Amino acid sequence: MREIGSEFWLERKPADTSQREGCFVLSGRTAIDLIIQDIAKTRSVRKVYMPAWGCDSMLAPFVSRGIEIELYDSFKIQDSRFKSPETWNLKPETTDSCESILYVTNYFGYENTIDIEIVKRFKEKGVVILYDRTHSFLMDDDPYLELADYSFASIRKWMGVIGGAVVEGVKDVALKPCPYLEPKESAMRMKQAYMAGDDSVDKQIFLKLYGEFGHRLMEDYQNYEMDDLSYALYKTEDFTAVRRKRRENAQYLHEKLKGVRFLGELTDKAVPLFVPIFFNTIEQRNAVRKKLIEAQIYCPIHWPKPAQIPANYEANKIYDTELSLICDQRYTTDDMARMAAVINEHGSDGFN
Repeated sequence: MREIGSEFWLERKPADTSQREGCFVLSGRTAIDLIIQDIAKTRSVRKVYMPAWGCDSMLAPFVSRGIEIELYDSFKIQDSRFKSPETWNLKPETTDSCESILYVTNYFGYENTIDIEIVKRFKEKGVVILYDRTHSFLMDDDPYLELADYSFASIRKWMGVIGGAVVEGVKDVALKPCPYLEPKESAMRMKQAYMAGDDSVDKQIFLKLYGEFGHRLMEDYQNYEMDDLSYALYKTEDFTAVRRKRRENAQYLHEKLKGVRFLGELTDKAVPLFVPIFFNTIEQRNAVRKKLIEAQIYCPIHWPKPAQIPANYEANKIYDTELSLICDQRYTTDDMARMAAVINEHGSDGFN
């Protein structure tokens, strides 16, 4: 019984694709920092409006550049326990438009999880629209791209690359090689052998190397380029097959899970990064996650709750009840069946 989830590994050796087109950097944080630098060339930015439900690490580039962060509480979730998107606590008329950035994310590759009409109103006010399209990277006909002044997507969330993010809107970039990628590559090759059944591989060693890379990235991310191996893997990836497999796996989970609260409908455009589900309580969520781990299924929680979120924000409920189900291209519908069986057996009381 093989494990499901956790970090990607290296699965193939790509052909050389050294001729680059576009701006490719080390990570999402690198992309954000580069965008901040580019904005500063033409205007002064005092504040960024960030979604209250999001990755805490995305705040770091703004903090390091001295930009004030204001969290806004807004999302669309297919769950009556959460308020409607009209209850946004942030209104365009309250912003200092010439000195502000609106940071938006379309969650987990599902369609229309942010209100496009409100984004349009911010755009009309002159606010810089920064679109984190990491989650919707493979979505077709994405309407938010047309509104964005800048956008980026973290590629390493979608496939087995050492690092990498693609940036749109930034020009005249000077980047440098990242000096600490070898341990991450070693970890990915060790995991490849481990997943292939090599009993000589010590899992704890490659997990430690993955962790060390993550910690280093938190502290040192500015102005690094995407490495050649990751770029070659990205350029030679069959994203048509990736889309098909992710949709197939997500569709299976949507059909087979009993009484589950999902983020939204799996529309024709949707290409899920994960399949988020929502429990009644943090205890029920954690209990089911524990059962999944016992079955060697490692589903993450998105995300650790930032300390600065006000107690009255709806996002608190999401942090406490959300679990992200694995649906990526490494796995088959048989793997999805294993995961669904555990959730259906141990999670039914958590969704009522």
